[in-house]
Amino acid sequence: MHVLMPLWALELTGSPIIIGIIISCRQILPVLLSIHGGVMLDKYGPRKVIIWMGLIGALCTGMFPVFPFIWAAMVLQIVTGFAETTNWIGVQSAVGTILKGAPVYAGRMTASARTGGFFGPVLAGLMWETYGPLGGFVFLSCWLTCGVLAAAFLPRRQKKDVFFREGSHENPVWTNNGLMIKISDYRDTLALLATSAIALVIMATFMRQTGSGVQSSFYGVWLRQELGLDGTTIGFLIGFGNLVSAASALTIGSLTRHFADHWLLLWMVGLAIVGVALTPMLEGLLLLSLAIGLRGVGQGLNLPLMISIASRAVAPNLQGRVAALRISFNRLGAALFPIGIGALAEFIGLEASFYVIGLFGVFLISCLAVWVARTKGKLQER
Repeated sequence: MHVLMPLWALELTGSPIIIGIIISCRQILPVLLSIHGGVMLDKYGPRKVIIWMGLIGALCTGMFPVFPFIWAAMVLQIVTGFAETTNWIGVQSAVGTILKGAPVYAGRMTASARTGGFFGPVLAGLMWETYGPLGGFVFLSCWLTCGVLAAAFLPRRQKKDVFFREGSHENPVWTNNGLMIKISDYRDTLALLATSAIALVIMATFMRQTGSGVQSSFYGVWLRQELGLDGTTIGFLIGFGNLVSAASALTIGSLTRHFADHWLLLWMVGLAIVGVALTPMLEGLLLLSLAIGLRGVGQGLNLPLMISIASRAVAPNLQGRVAALRISFNRLGAALFPIGIGALAEFIGLEASFYVIGLFGVFLISCLAVWVARTKGKLQER
C-alpha cells in the first residue's frame, strides 16, 4: 500500500493535508483496537485470526478503484488498516509463542516479510502503470490472498493453550468469546509499560514512525510530483529498500552477540530516519537507491530487535498483548506524522517538511538514548 495509496490519493485530490488524512485513516482502528486484537490472538491463536483478517483485507483492498471518492478511500483505509495490523500482530505473536522470541528467528521472519516487501511494491507499481488503479489494487488483493493461504500452514491452537487457571495474572481466564471489548484488557496491557524493556520498545516504536510515516505517505508523492518518477520506479525504490532490509535482518543473530541490543536498536532507528529524511537532497536513481538502502539497513535490524526485546520480557501467554501494545503506538505515530508533514507542507513546503520531521525524529532518539544510559542496569536485568 506504500506505493498504491499515495498514487491513489493523488488521483483523488491535490491537497497535501487531505492526502495526509487519507493515509492516516489507515491507523484509526489500529490505534484504538490493536490491544483488543492482541487479546483475540492470545485466545484464538495466530492461525485463525490471520486467515479471517486476511480475507477481509483482501476483499476491501480490491474495492478502492470501485469507489473513486475521498470518503470511500478513508473508509476502506480504516477497514484494511485494522485487518493488516491485526495480522501483523499475529505474526509477531507467533514469533513469541512458537519461536520463543529468539533474535535469529525474529530476524528470519523480518527477512521473509521484507523479501515480500521487495517484490510486492515493484509488481504493484508495474500493474498500476500497465493496467491503471484497477490493475494495481486487484493485484494487491490477490497478493494478500496468498498470505491467507500461507497462514493455513501455521499450527492450530490447542485447547490446553487457550484456557488457563483462574485467578492468575500470568494465566488469565476468558470470560467471553474474545470478541467483546473489555476495559480490563486495556488496563492489564498498558500495565506492561512499567517494565523497562517494554517501555524502551514502545518509545522506539513511536519515534521510528517519524521516518516510516514519511515513507508511507509523502515519499511517493515527492518522487512523483517533484522528480516525475513513474509508479514502477517508485515501486522499485521501495522494494529495493525492503530487499536491503531483508538481507540485513539475517545478520541480527551475530550482531546481538557483539553489541547490546538496546543500543543497537537506537542506532538503527536513527539510521532509518536519516535515510528517508535525506530524500529531497537527492536526484537520480543511484543516490535515491543508496538513501533508501540506508534506511533499509536500519529497518531490517530495528524491527527484529523490538520484537525480540519485547517478547523476551513477558510470559508466553502475553505475547499477543505485548505485540499489540507496540503496534498501538506504532500506528499512533503512523496516524500523526503523515498529517503533521501534510500540515507542514501547506506552510513551509514539502521539501522543508522532510527535514523538519527528520530532525525531530533524531532529537527524540537522542533523548531516548539519555534515558537508556540512566536505566541500562534495569534493561540488562531481563
